[in-house]
Amino acid sequence: MSIFADSIADLATKLAALNLDVVTDPRAARPFSVFIELPTFDAFNAKIADTTVVVRALASPPGNANAAAWLLETIDTIMDANLAVVSGRPTAALIGEQSIPAYDLTIRLAARRLTPEPEE
Repeated sequence: MSIFADSIADLATKLAALNLDVVTDPRAARPFSVFIELPTFDAFNAKIADTTVVVRALASPPGNANAAAWLLETIDTIMDANLAVVSGRPTAALIGEQSIPAYDLTIRLAARRLTPEPEE
């Protein structure tokens, strides 16, 4: 895998350990799941990247108090998991033809390409 795919897989594992329904394929995004978007990054060199990932918590429509409560509980669970959450904002996601309430969390990850040990 790549440094980015490895970082996303590691993040997905950590979120799944929180008993969250984690999806990385936009076709599988649905209410009461968290969707990991593709990363953005700044590269220091070919081996190290400062990676930013948006994790979108998706509630069910309409955007009522129940949806808000689920979103707030979910983002609190993620923030309490010792991940580098640097910002968050409420939003709406378009799934198919329907707009659903969502919350975007921006998470920073360090992505590193490991150099294989030289063989003796």
